[in-house]
Amino acid sequence: MLNLKYLETFIKVAEYGSFRKAADAMYITPSAVIKQVDALEEEAGTALFDRTHRGLHLTKGGQSLYTDGKVLLDSAQNALTRARMKMDENDAVIRIGTSPVTPADIFADLWEKAYASWPELRFQILPFDDRPERVRDIMENFGDEIDVIGGIVDETHLSYRKCSGIELQRYPVKIAMPVFSPLSKKKKLSYSDLEGDKVFLISPGKIEVMDEIREVFEKQYQDISLINFDSISSSVLKRCENGEGFLVTPLSWVKTHPLLKTADMEWSFEIPYGILFSRNPSAKIKKLRDIISVY
Repeated sequence: MLNLKYLETFIKVAEYGSFRKAADAMYITPSAVIKQVDALEEEAGTALFDRTHRGLHLTKGGQSLYTDGKVLLDSAQNALTRARMKMDENDAVIRIGTSPVTPADIFADLWEKAYASWPELRFQILPFDDRPERVRDIMENFGDEIDVIGGIVDETHLSYRKCSGIELQRYPVKIAMPVFSPLSKKKKLSYSDLEGDKVFLISPGKIEVMDEIREVFEKQYQDISLINFDSISSSVLKRCENGEGFLVTPLSWVKTHPLLKTADMEWSFEIPYGILFSRNPSAKIKKLRDIISVY
């Protein structure tokens, strides 16, 4: 019987075109990826990749399995979603999405506050991968499989994500860098520390505070090169980890990454952080929203 875990790994390798890049995206070793693909090829009874010194290329069998496999994984995910929805028909169960860049720790304090008014409340944690298209699908379809996630709640970001949100706290905007960077020993950086270097900054029109920071860079520090990215993801963190540039970030994006370190910057920018949910929330999300609004 087809191993769905191996199939998922195979599809990752096909999309990244590299065992190593797929391994980085999945936070496992390249050898583990190769073993899973080898096992899938043995199970399929055919080679799925032509492996040459120029890289990996799908065989005809691999192309067929890639196309059908994506449909199969989507069907499996939909089946799980429907099962979870049946389990979660209890109006007191709220499904929280979490990923490496959207941790769910903010919900611990939230539950303690809400429990007094709603003792039946339960949270269910559902991990998801942080590919931009996956994140977009979740946020545009809150309530289908995930009810809420932690995230940035300024009006620009909510409009871009087509969802609603409530602010719970504010995070200072920091600079992230690899732990091996000479600047990682400093607790606070200045603009001069970044002169002649590159900085990852989320592209315009997505987060209000980041647009304000961009304006400072572009008007006053033009010798600092800005690298745009559309959505924070593991791949962006990996590029920062590899020393391709510093990252302008709230702490929540990088707090679980072991190879990145953050430092304060000589600015006072803060970013509003809270929970994100549908523009047309269900009754249980409305109830949670109303409880939160009291605090």
